[in-house]
Amino acid sequence: MKKILKSIGAIIGSCIVAACGNLQAVKPAQFPAQLTGSTIELSANRPSKAEVAPRTYEIPGRSMFFRQTSGGSLAVGLLLGPIGVLANSVNIDRITDSMGKSGTDSSLYTVDALTEARMAWAMAKPTPDGASVSDTVTVKPFILLYVADEESGINTMVSARVESSRSLSDEHSKPWVGIYSYVLSDTLPLDALKGPMSAEKLEQYRASVRIGYSEIRSELERDLKGGTPPKRKIAWVKSPVLGLGLPGDIEVDQSGRLSLRVSGKNMGVLADPLASYSVFVFPSSNQYTFENGPVDRQTQ
Repeated sequence: MKKILKSIGAIIGSCIVAACGNLQAVKPAQFPAQLTGSTIELSANRPSKAEVAPRTYEIPGRSMFFRQTSGGSLAVGLLLGPIGVLANSVNIDRITDSMGKSGTDSSLYTVDALTEARMAWAMAKPTPDGASVSDTVTVKPFILLYVADEESGINTMVSARVESSRSLSDEHSKPWVGIYSYVLSDTLPLDALKGPMSAEKLEQYRASVRIGYSEIRSELERDLKGGTPPKRKIAWVKSPVLGLGLPGDIEVDQSGRLSLRVSGKNMGVLADPLASYSVFVFPSSNQYTFENGPVDRQTQ
């Protein structure tokens, strides 16, 4: 019940921002200046389910997780109060587990997030000799297969949990954690859980996952570079993979590629977010809409 109440707090905290329309109340998502210049280390250890994807079905040995939310209406659960939320959550978890297990023979479950990240980053530029190194951030790749509803099919979130060995004073002595995600532009039909793909389609899928990890590396390197961040607008972003949506700092280029940065402090006073800083990258404008904004952040 404690976790359910925390979820309610997170949702209420976010909905207040959206309902009142005051995007200026959204706290900026700031990468810690103390970590500027850190080197990147790809971890051989896999992230735990509790660290990155609670309430999912875990595909063993693949750093891959499956979740669906079509088995219940969160809005209805909230209207029914804590008991309604609990019943709704139990139903969602039951269907998630059932659907996840049904994919045992799926080609998707042969894809290994750690392997694809290693392949994607093998061609990445190494840290230049003589570069100033103040710390190391450890990256744990994972993939989340997400079904918001049957019509939208299976969304793939290529993700990485980024951990610092350094405890920051403003994080209550906890090591800093960020989660970076790249949402593949193409969705898969639910039939992809039922059996094997062709070798060609499977390779295309793996290639798109590697592109995702290359993009994540680029976003992480931008943050680690430090300096004055680019001017970003504030918006409430909606997407199937974001549920009710999230408020944060955005950048959109001419192609429609969107990067959304979210502070864990915007998740509500009772929430216990998985990370203090999250980055979501959407390569196509077809993947998201703006519920509120974008607007310039007002200076004090």
